[in-house]
Amino acid sequence: AVVQEEKVPFSKAQKAVVRSFEGREEELCEKIRACMASPPPISSVGGQNACREMCIAEVARIVEECQAAGTQFTDPAWDMTTAPEAVLYVDKEKPGWDCTVGEPAGYKRLSELIQEPQLFKGGIRAGDIIQGRIGTCFLLGAMGAVASHSPHAVKKMFIKYDMKVGVYGVRFCLDGEWTYTVVDDWMPVDGSGRLLYARSKDPDEVWCPLLEKAYCKLHTCYEMCDGGWSTEAIFNFFGGVSGKIDIKDSHKEEPAKYYKALDTALRGGCLLTTSFTPKESSGGSAGKCGEEVFKSGLVAGHCYSVLRVATACDNMLICCRNPWGSGEWLGKWSDKNAEGEWTDEMKEAVGYSGQNDGKFWMSIEDFMNNTGGVKYARTFGPAWKKITQYKHFEKSPMLATAKCDYEAKADDEISFAQGATIQVKSLSAGWWYGHTTESEEAKDGFFLGRHVTLNNRPVARFDFQGARSSDERPMTAVFMVMQPDATRQRKFYPRKEDGVNYKDTRYPCVKLVIVNPEGKVQMKKVGYNRCMWGEIRVPDDQTWRIYAYAVDGLGSAFSLRAYLKDGTGTLVEVPGSSIDELREAIAAK
Repeated sequence: AVVQEEKVPFSKAQKAVVRSFEGREEELCEKIRACMASPPPISSVGGQNACREMCIAEVARIVEECQAAGTQFTDPAWDMTTAPEAVLYVDKEKPGWDCTVGEPAGYKRLSELIQEPQLFKGGIRAGDIIQGRIGTCFLLGAMGAVASHSPHAVKKMFIKYDMKVGVYGVRFCLDGEWTYTVVDDWMPVDGSGRLLYARSKDPDEVWCPLLEKAYCKLHTCYEMCDGGWSTEAIFNFFGGVSGKIDIKDSHKEEPAKYYKALDTALRGGCLLTTSFTPKESSGGSAGKCGEEVFKSGLVAGHCYSVLRVATACDNMLICCRNPWGSGEWLGKWSDKNAEGEWTDEMKEAVGYSGQNDGKFWMSIEDFMNNTGGVKYARTFGPAWKKITQYKHFEKSPMLATAKCDYEAKADDEISFAQGATIQVKSLSAGWWYGHTTESEEAKDGFFLGRHVTLNNRPVARFDFQGARSSDERPMTAVFMVMQPDATRQRKFYPRKEDGVNYKDTRYPCVKLVIVNPEGKVQMKKVGYNRCMWGEIRVPDDQTWRIYAYAVDGLGSAFSLRAYLKDGTGTLVEVPGSSIDELREAIAAK
């Protein structure tokens, strides 16, 4: 029944294996239980074949039905022509607070807008991408980074399509697993009948608006994608992990070190994006979604692709691109060429073209003076294996015990006596928030976190046993705890200030702790993020302890995954672990 009803994304080969157990269902269930207890390592790209086959089958069915009826495809689950508010806005009614989603004047099919639309035309380049009237710069910046470094990867996202019927199946990575979404070719247009949101530089090419639309459908509506993180978009394309290359004091003293860090990341296959926080005053103009544009040409709080780095004639340069397709840096090494810096030798050395296409060069010094740091996305190819445990955090009230008497010093604080039990609702640096449990009428308020101790609660523990492929080098292991994507849950809340709904993309606080075979904490990460991760080298075949913990008690489903290179291993849950056990490990010297 599981295979017939396609409740699980099996490939044809996997379906054949399951069917071979017909009449031996209990034996199959026993094997499944064993795999759940100790999941086998599989290829890091495992699941793509099943995703591809299911997408091809669904699109083929839609094409057959539409051809038989003599119609084009209109997505019944995401129909912007009959229920536009449900497609556009998080509350399915109207724009929320800070929403910059442009209001469409109407909707047209791509075949109505373009005489002969082509999905891809003349190759795939970052310069193809033009942002429209919606705050998807994070997504388009990510698309630009992908197009610059792996143009074939963009083509692979479009699994199957039929341009005459107007149906497209697009592959994504969701919560670490491969999935797909199917969209029609209806597009929001402006008052002049032109594409309102993303478009390609070549008006006949349509992969940009379609990928943006598919991404927004994956995340329930356009407003949920009105602002976001470029690294999360890249994760939805390929999976993997992300981080930030911060500018340290040593980089300020020697900019060449920061240049080397960017160069190393790019050579290692990382996809890079950045945003700028110029020190200068504003130029007084606004961007497509109200962003502040500075006299230097840079846009505050806007996502740019970092495409290349290049060294020539003792100059270290960084090449970036604005997804608007315009709006470039105006300082040294810009197209203005005010100091004649673009000599013929320099142009030839870096391939400078000087077009007004949103792409520009900066010196490493100017880049560092203006950037807020560079975000990187790191993917795991076929050389890696993965092991995954799917679990739930145990939900329980977060209780704490007062270490001393405390008297409130303001109306929004609470008082308590030593030994009192306090239910903690939220934690932040210094001040926590909650109420005492002495009565049901006890008010919520702030108190200093250092005055209480969190009570014991269960935590998830997993033991990892590694097995290296070679005695000559250690195995690399990347551990990550992942929560479900908050942008797909379509949550919102009314703001206290004005009652206007605002999309809720917050995550519970989670902690990942890795304890080495000697019982010492090797790595500790905590944050309000979808994913927390850490990388270690496994020099031998001893056991490591991996703890995953919902700090604020609000976590739900999660997955703990290990990516392994140059070896394999087992990842087994250890029941009965608690905060006290974790505290002992953290306290160990």
